[in-house]
Amino acid sequence: MLAERIEQPRAYTMEQSARLLNLSARKMDELVALKLIRSFKVGKSRRISADALEEFIKQQERAAR
Repeated sequence: MLAERIEQPRAYTMEQSARLLNLSARKMDELVALKLIRSFKVGKSRRISADALEEFIKQQERAAR
């Protein structure tokens, strides 16, 4: 079970998150600034949890209905 957690990151950098969603870094910054995607800081670096990305995707799917 622990090995499964290690394989999948639980949090991503802003750049990684943008790539996962196929967005520009600028658009990712905008979504975080508007609090449409939850994020947190680790030192000076901002991270987005896998759960927050999944939540954002689900919100977008609901809004598209």
